[in-house]
Amino acid sequence: MPVAKESRVVDTDNIQGSIWPRLPKHFESYLFFKITDKDKFRKHLRILLDSNEITTGTQCENHLRGVGELEEACAHSRRDVPEPYRVPFTAINVAFSHMGLLKVEKPEIEVKFAATQKEDPDAYCKDRINEGLFEKGMFDDLVYEGADSPPALHPDFRAPAANLEKSDPLQRWEWRVDGVFIVAAHNAKALRRKIVDLEDAFYVGDANQSSMKIAFRRDGQTRPGVNRGKEHFGYEDHISQPRIKGLDDKPAKGEPHACPPGYIFLGHEGDPNKRRGPAWAKEGSFLVFRQLDQKVPEFDKFLQEKAPQIPGNYGGSNGPEKLGAHLMGRWKSGAPVTHAYDEDKPELAFNNDFDFRPKKSIKSCPFAAHIRKMRPRADKKRDVGTEDDGDNTELPEPDSDESEAEGQEEDASVILRRGITFGPELTEEEKRLGKTIEQRGIYFTCYQSLIRDGFNFLMTRWASNASFPEYKTKTFPDGPGMDPFVNQRLRSDHPEGHISLYDGVNPDKTVKLNLGISPWVDQRGGEYFFTPSIKALKEHFSTA
Repeated sequence: MPVAKESRVVDTDNIQGSIWPRLPKHFESYLFFKITDKDKFRKHLRILLDSNEITTGTQCENHLRGVGELEEACAHSRRDVPEPYRVPFTAINVAFSHMGLLKVEKPEIEVKFAATQKEDPDAYCKDRINEGLFEKGMFDDLVYEGADSPPALHPDFRAPAANLEKSDPLQRWEWRVDGVFIVAAHNAKALRRKIVDLEDAFYVGDANQSSMKIAFRRDGQTRPGVNRGKEHFGYEDHISQPRIKGLDDKPAKGEPHACPPGYIFLGHEGDPNKRRGPAWAKEGSFLVFRQLDQKVPEFDKFLQEKAPQIPGNYGGSNGPEKLGAHLMGRWKSGAPVTHAYDEDKPELAFNNDFDFRPKKSIKSCPFAAHIRKMRPRADKKRDVGTEDDGDNTELPEPDSDESEAEGQEEDASVILRRGITFGPELTEEEKRLGKTIEQRGIYFTCYQSLIRDGFNFLMTRWASNASFPEYKTKTFPDGPGMDPFVNQRLRSDHPEGHISLYDGVNPDKTVKLNLGISPWVDQRGGEYFFTPSIKALKEHFSTA
């Protein structure tokens, strides 16, 4: 259970519920908008706030507790609940891009910022957010720092060619949306009605009264029946979320330590910009949205073809299933391969009691498996015992006073993942042809207090870095490899993706499995946003 409300370091009445504990949802839409009249928008937003239509963390917690789903990673929260038996709940949250923030913030703040920049271009302005990647947006960030290829991006998330010629940043970025409304509901009908109510609040479509327009939208929903909680490749998603000190209950022994609240929420302990950020930004969080199109038949075909080619370890009838589990780091049930190496153990579904030790052994979870790339655990922590096979040194209790507990703290790269699947289930025709016809995938969203330390770091420094995790000498000369699912090997001038795997025989060397050019996930782009607190929305982003 979470920390008692009166003892929490984060005010859950003040935060938007999509950050914590999460929006209860079976259906969810992202309405990307452009502000057409700043003054009207501020007034319309205040009316929405005064009507308590922006859903708080406390409201989401109360609903999830009432239906027994406050704990996300458990069988009860993933069970199939037929529509007539779902407890009604709808929610709205809002976040702003850098361009939107400039439009809605108070004029005097921009004046102060301009004066500060004139005096010293590198100085921070305490009245506004200073986060370089947030200002740039995902396109400028991941095309130039990462490996995103503009032709592969969806037009909604791709800069027009003419804008790229502009030297002034604001003119260059004017194509970007101003913000996103996240609307969630227990069924499709309730979602549609909630969206209509939201659009009515801003007079969308009224040429005289409108304050914004919907530039485009994305509609997602959880997968039906027994697949609720699974992504389209079939793996349980959102299992290992970071626990937050002073908000969540303490982790069990063997699980990753809780992280400071400032890794997720601005203005709290752990926020690297705590002392130089604006006071109004406290308890807000940076939101990353990214569209990932999944090619399920192609992924299944890859496993069928490659498993027999790896000597010894992936033969037999469950070879393809085992290979897929090793690429992910968990079986489709959610059982971690660290505790279930050769075959699935459904009784270990949602298990989080592991840290990849002994961390130089290749006889457990592959070094470049998705869950290890995204959360390397012991790979980035001080050693306990030795790194050799067979070491069974017991880990200390999380947050204990034992000397061994030092150096086991969570890295600042942790993120809260809050996405949803989209698109239809796999069709019989697609299964027969072994080719994707219908568009489906994940609308990946996550929260962090600094995009540079969170999403950007995970994508550019870990997922696409064939040498991370470091010091895996037994993989010489190939290195651990790239994340099989979200590496950014999308251009010919980047190294070809691969992952190093154990062949089942030689523990001192790995087999190199080539991944090609991301054959089963198309990364279609997205945007960076800031999700303000309720207090900030009332005092900074709206007008009474």
